[in-house]
Amino acid sequence: MTDESKVTGRRRFLQYAAMVPASLGLSVTWAEAEEAMVPTARDMEGPFYISNTPVVTNLNRFGKTGEPMRIAGRVMNAASPETPVPGARLELWQTDGRGRYHPQDKGDYRDFRDDQIDMRGTVIADSEGRFEVMSLFPAEYWPRPSHIHYWVRAEGFRPLVTQHYLDTRPGNRPHRTARVIRTQKPALYPAPTIYLEPA
Repeated sequence: MTDESKVTGRRRFLQYAAMVPASLGLSVTWAEAEEAMVPTARDMEGPFYISNTPVVTNLNRFGKTGEPMRIAGRVMNAASPETPVPGARLELWQTDGRGRYHPQDKGDYRDFRDDQIDMRGTVIADSEGRFEVMSLFPAEYWPRPSHIHYWVRAEGFRPLVTQHYLDTRPGNRPHRTARVIRTQKPALYPAPTIYLEPA
């Protein structure tokens, strides 16, 4: 690939990166779109991480009440942003519809009864780096806005602990915030693309 074609491909990708957040009601500049190509920003782990949670298709394992919501996103290579990361392992955890974690504790899955582990689980990205899982809209709790925690691992990449924010003003994290699409049933959270940094 020539240097000119690389620049053209980069420019095309930036145009696309700027368009997608705008379609979700966010204001994203060209410079911010370019910034999205760097590895996804890290965020705090939070106090209630449980390691080795089971692979699930629904984080709401025991039928908590709340607004059903489908989370769908993609994991990509930050060094080559059009290249997916197949098989990425994503551990997700969030509050239920009342703003509570289950459990409100930390440790390993084996430290708890299975019925204590809810609103959390592991999802594996497919061959195109895509992932999808059912959940509930995570209720906010003071002083935190609605958010989802991620711990992402993939062979050949640095582990990433980050968070996605829902229906909040982007502020200084425009590429980790998106609006829930409630015209779909169940509602869809189009999770911002996660860019992993090669090890």
